[in-house]
Amino acid sequence: MVAVKNSATADGNSHAPTSALGSGSGKGAAAGGAGAGGGTPKATRSRNGCLVCRSRRLKCDLEKPECRRCINYGAECVYPEKKAFDPNLIAEKLARRHRSTTTPSHQTTDQPQAYNKPELQSFPSSSSQVQSPFAMPTFPSPNGPLQQSLGSPLVTNHTVDPLTRQGSGSGTGAWVARPPALVQQMDTVELLMALCRDTRMGQFFGGPLDPPEFLRATFPVEEDLRCFHHCVTYSLSILVTEEDRNPWVDHVTRLFLFPSEDAPLSCEALKQGMLAMGAIHLSSLEARGTVTGSTHGTSRDLGLKYRWEAVKLLRQAKSRPSELESDAFLAAAIMLCCDDVLGANPHWREVLRLALLAVRRRGGCEKILFPEDGDASLDPSLMPLRRCLIETLVIALSITASLVTGEPTVVLTESASWWERLCRPDASDPHSFEYTTGWHRSVPPIWARVITLLFESHHLERQALLDPDFSLTEPITLISSIHPSSASRRWSELSGNVTRLEADMKRWIEDVLPTLTRKRTRDGSLAMWHAMYIMVLKDLTKRPRSDPELQSSALAVLDVCAQVGDKVEWMNFPLLIACSALVDPTQRQRARDILRWFKVQCCYEIDVVESVIEECWKRIDDGMDEEACSWREILLEMGCSVLIG
Repeated sequence: MVAVKNSATADGNSHAPTSALGSGSGKGAAAGGAGAGGGTPKATRSRNGCLVCRSRRLKCDLEKPECRRCINYGAECVYPEKKAFDPNLIAEKLARRHRSTTTPSHQTTDQPQAYNKPELQSFPSSSSQVQSPFAMPTFPSPNGPLQQSLGSPLVTNHTVDPLTRQGSGSGTGAWVARPPALVQQMDTVELLMALCRDTRMGQFFGGPLDPPEFLRATFPVEEDLRCFHHCVTYSLSILVTEEDRNPWVDHVTRLFLFPSEDAPLSCEALKQGMLAMGAIHLSSLEARGTVTGSTHGTSRDLGLKYRWEAVKLLRQAKSRPSELESDAFLAAAIMLCCDDVLGANPHWREVLRLALLAVRRRGGCEKILFPEDGDASLDPSLMPLRRCLIETLVIALSITASLVTGEPTVVLTESASWWERLCRPDASDPHSFEYTTGWHRSVPPIWARVITLLFESHHLERQALLDPDFSLTEPITLISSIHPSSASRRWSELSGNVTRLEADMKRWIEDVLPTLTRKRTRDGSLAMWHAMYIMVLKDLTKRPRSDPELQSSALAVLDVCAQVGDKVEWMNFPLLIACSALVDPTQRQRARDILRWFKVQCCYEIDVVESVIEECWKRIDDGMDEEACSWREILLEMGCSVLIG
């Protein structure tokens, strides 16, 4: 399919490309053309006709050396040269199609500069490395190097790349990956998967467009223009599960296209954040060999430059009330947070603190969403924008960040009433939470409860470590009954909260799940439910990994991920949690195959997920304790405690 598609483009044929099933139509056409003198020609046209018939849009009878139509027309019959299928040539042609047709003369003088900033000094500068633009460190196992797969989603054997440890000038070690000998090319099967997707990914690989000329006035530098165009036409689509009506394109982009005079710094920071997203996404595509050479290896450095400029602008803007209280400031901080998810950036905490500072300055989420006290009506002009920002902040700060750090949620809490006020009567609205995230809006409050109880349980367990009669393997209900200490009331309260949580989660399966008719919302919500249930069973009720109910939930997550379809946004965390509970080698190999499928659609965060899962399985097999086998502990020891989307 890929070869036919590109050969048709190269030959200049103007009709629509045929499918893979029709790629052999030339042979049948030749057979029919042999008898063209005595029968009616077929209505369809052949791809293998002469150039004259193609230009005249006529059916060629394929006779050699000259077709009958050219003899009658009095033209010189010339057939196109037959080209053997070369997958490397096809990948190179795809890369050239994404390259801008014109290059301004100033491009050579506007190359990205190396930034000598503290948070960037540990990042290797080699653009040939297939790794995060933020140079994610990787954890080596005691008995051998941690390895990472970059194979095809349909290949079952697990290939690996060696890692090496390099010492820094200060004497402290940093774990970085060795650059591979060659940048891996996207194979034919992966290209086919990308082309056949009914998403922006399919449009990007199947019919890419150069940036329009009218944007050159806003982005005179060629790299800026390309990164912005890529961000708007492709990168922003991987933040949502419904691409037709993307609130990031409809509402957030307008903030810097029509900047406010009150927040010029924030508007410029938002612009730089969008450029960073486009550059980071392009960098990941280049690293996987899908657009090799299209930006001459500069996308990684551009992503670092854009992000640094955006953060620097927000640092200046936070001291100005008009900037800090603007929607542009909050949007820029959340945009950078999304950049850090895609880029697997370990320096994500500062931008989340900036976003939280803006929310606190404006009186909290409820004040931002409902400015007038007691008025439940939504501002028609600002509400879609603020809804998008706050709901993304809930996922990034209240859920994802808290899962990584183990701290309680701070944006969405159990007492937050504004979350229910945001509920749209029609869950099928393209801008609803269900459509943008692929979760039912009842899922985040349950996550907030689970995370809070996990924090309380961990805190009590730490306090009880000095108690010789205390056992960390006992269920909470038993702990609260056999420990008549001063902390027994807290254990008893925690036990009651866990019991109520389990009952509410089972009630959710009975009452809410049957009402979810949209497949992607149902899949995302169910995967999240099972991920939460795994954490409740393993970390709160102290079930062993071999527990049948726990294993059932882990396999249920694999089932959902295996058939979720073209949109896997916010599915990496449930997959990570489920894989951390797997003990059967067959199911682990199945999880590897799913990870390879996810790699086609995700950015650098999926590489971190894969490394953590492999290390977790090795530690389980080596008999290490539960805390050492925790995915959160592994992230910390790897030095890449990153946000996972």
